[in-house]
Amino acid sequence: MAKTFRFERPDDLEILQQTKLSVAVVISCRGGQEKLDLTLASVAAQSYPSKLINVYIVDDGSEPALKLPAIRPSKTKIINYKNDSKKWGKTKATNAVTAGLKEDVFWFVDADMVFDPDHLAHHMKWHHDSDDYAVLGWKRFVKEWNYTPSQLKKSLDNSEFLDLHEEHWGKELWETRSEKTNDLRNPGIEGFRNFVGATFSISNKNWKLLGGYNPDLVTGEDVELGYRIQQNGFRMVADRQALSWHLGYSTYEKYSEELKRHNDPALAQYIAEQRTTRERSTHRFKVSTYEVAVDVRSCTLKQFLDHKSELLSLSGTQADFILLGNWSDLQKRYSPTNDQYADLREIHAWLKGDSQFKFADISADAHLRVEEILDLFSNNPTPIRLFAEGDFKLSLKDLVSHLRLTENGLLGLVNEQDKRVFAVLNSALARARRTKGDVYQNISEQFGMHWMIYNDDYEKTYRKLSADSGIKHTVTARGVRYLKRELRKVNSPKQLLVFINKSLKIVKKRLLSNGR
Repeated sequence: MAKTFRFERPDDLEILQQTKLSVAVVISCRGGQEKLDLTLASVAAQSYPSKLINVYIVDDGSEPALKLPAIRPSKTKIINYKNDSKKWGKTKATNAVTAGLKEDVFWFVDADMVFDPDHLAHHMKWHHDSDDYAVLGWKRFVKEWNYTPSQLKKSLDNSEFLDLHEEHWGKELWETRSEKTNDLRNPGIEGFRNFVGATFSISNKNWKLLGGYNPDLVTGEDVELGYRIQQNGFRMVADRQALSWHLGYSTYEKYSEELKRHNDPALAQYIAEQRTTRERSTHRFKVSTYEVAVDVRSCTLKQFLDHKSELLSLSGTQADFILLGNWSDLQKRYSPTNDQYADLREIHAWLKGDSQFKFADISADAHLRVEEILDLFSNNPTPIRLFAEGDFKLSLKDLVSHLRLTENGLLGLVNEQDKRVFAVLNSALARARRTKGDVYQNISEQFGMHWMIYNDDYEKTYRKLSADSGIKHTVTARGVRYLKRELRKVNSPKQLLVFINKSLKIVKKRLLSNGR
């Protein structure tokens, strides 16, 4: 783990002949007995040793109650989740059941899937290699099927998985993103969007470290989990050899507009990267885009507010601030007309009632080491952490853009007055904290670190890097990427009309924001 650089992983892992890790197959469902029977038949045909597999079917109030079919893995049980008006749904049911499971790895499966016999074995080759993987299977959708569980099991035992369906389709956007990210080896900012829950596996330890599914979510819980997985610096894998068929259309394909209306605000609360969605609201969200520690001992209220205003100039972003100052000195007797802490007192007086600002007390002559500053940041999925000495004249927004272009874990600048500013990727910070040893050193070894002198040469270097990258960090470019993503989801005349109306609104908004 400590030697892994960013999200690198082996290229040549093969299915293991000698295995030791136990697997809990978790299938949370409500109804759907017919498809569930086919799913269980395909799980029974898995090549991974059956003695290491336990299957748990979580029945969230099915009517009639689910039953165990004749063809199933030998160690399969149904757990009837005791739901009520305040406690129901996949996220809560799954969390409740997995809390007591002891198996090494959890394989989460939807009850409308048919798996190639080597599907689980391909997942498990990764978990035997390291405990920090979250593995996705590869699926294709089919419209029709006419086999029974016994016929399916016979076909799978005869190595006829690929012959089951001649007509099938994939999710174009999902497969395109997989291609562009090298199957999530280079996830970029939005790789987490490919974390969909029909078939994925993760170690028991890391599932519980992450807290399982977000219980506030009814749907979209898999994508939000993927966001936290990426933000915690775990390695995501989309394994093209772990094949499966999805029986029928996805729920999103059938009810895209209804689900967008339901999911967009719910997911935007927790996924800071859903900035386009967040643009629709002026309210604050549960997870911020930035956590910013600012040493305000040497700056004025205006200098600090200028930093804040510039950083949040892109709509859909928000920040939480830790203001570092010798706040305890403000308790001493003073004269309002001759106050040596007038600037510091003005900052405190204006901002103390706003919950987005926290005040951390340091002595007037303290010089914080980077390690001490890193300790100030909270443990949550806020993607970017920043530190600045308040009178440092630099665009924090440009610093963030530069960090993401370089893909370093930490990018820092020092000016001629020996003032510092730096930005940290949360994925790098979270992994460094989990690894033994010094956090600062771990970031350097695991994600890379770079310090630069801030002067005119830096500005030229950054501008050239931005131009050479071909990445445009503009609101307009973000909007275009969003529209391209939405266009790939259109599969009916009704959805096309909705897309056109949405596009016109976004274009109008961009033109107005540009003053045209």
